[in-house]
Amino acid sequence: MEQNAHSGGEDTQTELLRDWADRQLSTLRHTYPSWEIEREQDELGQVWWTARLVPVFTAALANAGVRPVVQEPDAIALAGALAWQTALLHNARSRTRPL
Repeated sequence: MEQNAHSGGEDTQTELLRDWADRQLSTLRHTYPSWEIEREQDELGQVWWTARLVPVFTAALANAGVRPVVQEPDAIALAGALAWQTALLHNARSRTRPL
């Protein structure tokens, strides 16, 4: 049986995109272990990259600008947001620790 080349190409492209997204997800999870990171789809079908802070969220963290949930439309935007949030998180923690 001969497979439709167009159909097979779409399957291959879909697999490549899924593999790429899985690699991005793995990289983000390893880079930002303080965050639980997932790809989620909303009720309208939009895919979001979502990170939830794992440590207990406190008033001090909120005052420092840390957000308990960060949601972006792609992995690169999430990486940038998490880099900033992680810096805020570390700054907040360093201010609350005794010298």
